[in-house]
Amino acid sequence: MLATEKVTLTLPADLMAAVRAMSPARRQSQFIAEAIRAYIAEQQRQALRDRLMAGYQANADADAALAAEWEAVEDETWLNQTPMASEKE
Repeated sequence: MLATEKVTLTLPADLMAAVRAMSPARRQSQFIAEAIRAYIAEQQRQALRDRLMAGYQANADADAALAAEWEAVEDETWLNQTPMASEKE
């Protein structure tokens, strides 16, 4: 079982009313804990997306240069491996 810690929070009345309406009786703490976990997970996913995007953008020029270096080899491979339309008939 996970360790728990008793805390006191001050929340807007309308928010607590929604929690009480949506959560099973006497399960508000569990409901709020699950909501916080979901929020933290989403924030972590967004931070990862932001880091990945920054990395992709930082390396874009080098990646484009590398792709350009190999373009001729890729084209040659496709030409050698792809049957011509006249050969299909």
